[in-house]
Amino acid sequence: MRWYENSYRRGLVDMHIDDWDSKFLSLFDSKEYVEMQALAKVQTVIFFASSNVGICYYPSRVGHMHEGIKGRDILGEVIDFSHREGMSVVVYYNIWHKWAHDNHPDWRMVTAKGENSREYMRYGVCCINSPFKDFVITQTEELCKNYKFAGLWFDMIGLHTVCYCSHCRKRYLLETGEEIPRIINWEDPKWVKFQRKREEWLAEFASLLVSTAKKVNPDITVVLQNAHWSNGWRDGLTLPFFEAQDYISGDFYGGALEQSFVCKLFYSLTPNKPFEYMTSRCPTLLDHTTMKSKELLEAQMYSVLANNGAFCFIDAIDPEGTLNRDFYVRMGELFQEMEKYEKYLDHSSKFCQDVGIYLSFESLINPEDNGKRTSELTYQRSPHLEAAVNVAKTLLNAHIPFGVITKKNLDCLSDYQIIILPNLLMIDEEEVDAFRKFVEFGGSIYASGAASLLTKDGIKQDNFLLSDLFGVSYSGETKENLTYVTPKDDFKDVFAGYSPRYPLTLLDTQLKVRKIKENATVLATITLPYTDPKDISRFVSANSNPPGISTDLPSIVLNQYGKGKVIYSGGVLELMKENDHRSVVVNLIRLISNKPFFFEAEAPKSVEVTLFHQEDKKQYLINLLNYQPELPNIPISDIKIRIKLDNRKPRRLMLLPEEKELDFKIEENYIEFIAPELETFLMICLEYN
Repeated sequence: MRWYENSYRRGLVDMHIDDWDSKFLSLFDSKEYVEMQALAKVQTVIFFASSNVGICYYPSRVGHMHEGIKGRDILGEVIDFSHREGMSVVVYYNIWHKWAHDNHPDWRMVTAKGENSREYMRYGVCCINSPFKDFVITQTEELCKNYKFAGLWFDMIGLHTVCYCSHCRKRYLLETGEEIPRIINWEDPKWVKFQRKREEWLAEFASLLVSTAKKVNPDITVVLQNAHWSNGWRDGLTLPFFEAQDYISGDFYGGALEQSFVCKLFYSLTPNKPFEYMTSRCPTLLDHTTMKSKELLEAQMYSVLANNGAFCFIDAIDPEGTLNRDFYVRMGELFQEMEKYEKYLDHSSKFCQDVGIYLSFESLINPEDNGKRTSELTYQRSPHLEAAVNVAKTLLNAHIPFGVITKKNLDCLSDYQIIILPNLLMIDEEEVDAFRKFVEFGGSIYASGAASLLTKDGIKQDNFLLSDLFGVSYSGETKENLTYVTPKDDFKDVFAGYSPRYPLTLLDTQLKVRKIKENATVLATITLPYTDPKDISRFVSANSNPPGISTDLPSIVLNQYGKGKVIYSGGVLELMKENDHRSVVVNLIRLISNKPFFFEAEAPKSVEVTLFHQEDKKQYLINLLNYQPELPNIPISDIKIRIKLDNRKPRRLMLLPEEKELDFKIEENYIEFIAPELETFLMICLEYN
């Protein structure tokens, strides 16, 4: 068994401390540091070899050692004390490197304007195509040769910005015979070719780090910072990057929705389980003293556990090298409660999910950037990601079992009833074939917007590559950026009571399509406002843009393909956040389901239910998480849960970890029960014969 398989409680202390003052880290005590981790009930200590300042906490033959520790090998000390306490150690190494940046100007990333990237000047970001790569490899080798530890954790690995340094320009010219383009255009194969090269370079660097470490110590685990995927195309994380490492890890600082989404993505993406979810003890990394409430840390911890992951807190060391004992007492109390559930977890469990939200890393782009210079980039928006996260919120609210999947899971699409393609901006032939086969053999798809119009080579298609699945062909886009979805009379119930007189508002354009399949059914058509909302000189209502022009253009179409069903929406309906829009999306999802969902729940929106099938043990684990916007939680009673039995005979229903038996009844092919009062977390076990 690998060390990480039963390590659910992990701790990392940020030590990004400069050494211009001799007092900095002068009070660091390795033994006391490890005692703090033990106080927190940590199983795995993640300790710094170097920080984003680039200063080492061990004797490096190529780097600079922190002046405050006065020649002490505190990395070696912490490893030794941790092993004495029975804790495994993961060594942390940061790819951001201010020391290398300051001492080797030729290694720096360079913007399109020919400047060093000011965005990262505080940290010092060096280019992986420069000799900095060899420097990192040398330090990786010396760490693996000189110390015994369980794993390496590489932070801040990513491309971060578009680099035009001499090393990048030289390499790109050598490999392609072309200069690096400076104009963003996702419909220009030359620009897209450059982006694919950037992704290739990053994946190659990631693989080099892993192979270097494992060449010295084959048993070591190597993990990379994976949180940067959410930054979109500029960071360059794609499937080969994720596949290079032993398990998936990353730190996040959002709320309940982000955490649920990320945990499900990491669960499906990780090469080995459990995945690792990290977050700070302070509200943000910018805060050094404010401590999150015990209730918030508890909700975040159990959110990870409910998705079968490992939780890692992030603390930050005081400049002189001390730690706040109060936090470790608090974390120890929480981890002590979490520990009681760990014996019930099983990585061979099947996460019961009916709906898969498909996330494409290549689609984390914004077509509105087309024509901009790379030097003009500021905030990066991803319409595909926004739609994916919002539809996750819709499914959470409706208590529909769902997961987040990627190209890695194309061979497992049959595990799901329904796949959602939320404004999937880029696609390749492998995905096209997989989706087509999935539907042909009985699966269902909900797709929206520009799904399958643009290849991953940057070639805009005249028609959807999935046109035969959608039952429609592409013919353009409305110029109006506010449109309406008008239900057909037979489907008014699906559209939450909206009608031709009062159609459903969509605060966006819609793609124009025409029906090409006889058995395709138009559920709704496009209605336009009286005037173009962008024309401020001519309007009907000064404040709003009421519906005024009916069309026969299909807005939402249901098509039968093979044994399966497909709904195509010309507008990205799932991007809307009002309750009525969410209800319509849920109704459309239910319309194409072909069997009952794994579970049903009558519970408030703040309650998330996850279900794991442990078939070898003949049991299900049912997790209930209450994560309210305002904490502490208000306890919730009378939550009704229904679990589909699939002709299995229930033997016992138990509240864990007490293993107290609960009452239940059987209704048709479901077991039904009322959960005990839920404060933050409940785990319930259903045993069957």
